[in-house]
Amino acid sequence: MTQMLLPFAAAVLIAAPSVHAQETVFVIRHAEKALSEEDPDLTAAGRARAEAWATMLATSEIDHVLTSDARRTRETGRIIAETLGVDRSALAVEDVTGLLDLLSFDYADQRVLVVGHTETIPSIIRGMGHTGKVQIDLTDYANLFVIRPSEGGEPAVIQLRMP
Repeated sequence: MTQMLLPFAAAVLIAAPSVHAQETVFVIRHAEKALSEEDPDLTAAGRARAEAWATMLATSEIDHVLTSDARRTRETGRIIAETLGVDRSALAVEDVTGLLDLLSFDYADQRVLVVGHTETIPSIIRGMGHTGKVQIDLTDYANLFVIRPSEGGEPAVIQLRMP
């Protein structure tokens, strides 16, 4: 039953009219990475997950992909952006404030996918006004957060998991 409700909940949230200038923000963690490098590439499983994200997000009408400048987020974002046929850009991994500014001003009327990290995703979602707890385990690559900002209130946030 829960598996049937998750796609429905996502569809309702994605299709709901926006009462704020920001359209919808999708946030995922980069896909699985190699463990031995300082700035690692994706593993084969990570590339497969990025392709699966692209397939899953194909009908979401994403306009742009924003990543950090880390290789693993850029590679995840590249795979998704190329599949969706959209542009992508990267910011310094620690520049959560800059990312939030881009979302608020440059991409305010667009649907944006943010590819982040376990350390930055909670700050991004909190920076968008969500007061609930967001925690991502270091071994977890399957979360999708769908955020619909609300003018003057807390955004609607749905957390989904990739099967």
